Amino acid sequence: MECSFSGNLIISNFSDDTVSVVNIEDAKEIKNIKLNNKEELCFLQKFGPHHIAYDDTRKYLYVPCSYSNRLIVLNLSSGKIVESISVGSNPCQVVVCKKYSCIYVVNADSNSISIISLNSMEVTHHISTGQMPHGMVLSKDQESVYIANTESQTITEIATSTNVKTKCHRVCCNPWHLKMSADGKYMYVVHYSFQYEREGKIFIYEADKMILTREIYIGSMPVEVIGDSKNEMLYITDSDSNTLYIFDLIKHVIQHVIPVSRMPHGLEIDCEKKLLFVSSLKENVIDVIDLKKTRVIESIPVGKEPTSIVVC
Repeated sequence: MECSFSGNLIISNFSDDTVSVVNIEDAKEIKNIKLNNKEELCFLQKFGPHHIAYDDTRKYLYVPCSYSNRLIVLNLSSGKIVESISVGSNPCQVVVCKKYSCIYVVNADSNSISIISLNSMEVTHHISTGQMPHGMVLSKDQESVYIANTESQTITEIATSTNVKTKCHRVCCNPWHLKMSADGKYMYVVHYSFQYEREGKIFIYEADKMILTREIYIGSMPVEVIGDSKNEMLYITDSDSNTLYIFDLIKHVIQHVIPVSRMPHGLEIDCEKKLLFVSSLKENVIDVIDLKKTRVIESIPVGKEPTSIVVC
């Protein structure tokens, strides 16, 4: 039976190799898709789905699998895997550039990215990055893709029109996760807080020139960040404190501290409905936060160790 995925959440569950589809209105998981289907892919033992990207044109989900070193292409309507593409070692992040029909996959252990043609579903390029690349984001105009190199303290910039590495930006942090502001003017960079440090930092850069405009000290282990549609608020998950921070960019103060389920990780926003969605690695739920009420209004059970979330 085919399902309509309009207005739902899609979640990658790292530990049990599944993808959850959650109906927001009913606040429940309506489908759990197993990636490790032995009848179809008997040679794959463990997947480790990490980040995900959704193609609303084809209704495909692109899933980098950390353990199997592959990018899985999943047909959401049928729940079937349509492609399994070998990439680098420990792929962890993926973005889709529709403008130039490419998929970009970060390979953390290979210090590289793999570029895949959307038309042929074949790898066309492998490009070296800095050390321990992880986060990745497209520019608003889709002309550039940026990769955060956590151990190198650099951000690699690649021109999507040519798939040529154009710049290596030195930054004053250990960049981990990246996010663009809604208008594409700013890049939000989450600093990786090592065990010996545990001091949370968010760095804000002008995206076109990569000029540092602001440093925000917040929490101890921020994981992901996202902004509102007006560049007025930042929403930040902190894994150590089991907290969602709401930071006022105009007043430069923490406006709210919202308790969430343990080890919050992935973060997504529905600006129209004023809802935030936060994945909990420890409690295997998606917390739904009402931004008007500034509290969790629902915790929806999903698979084990949910990481990335997309709204579709």
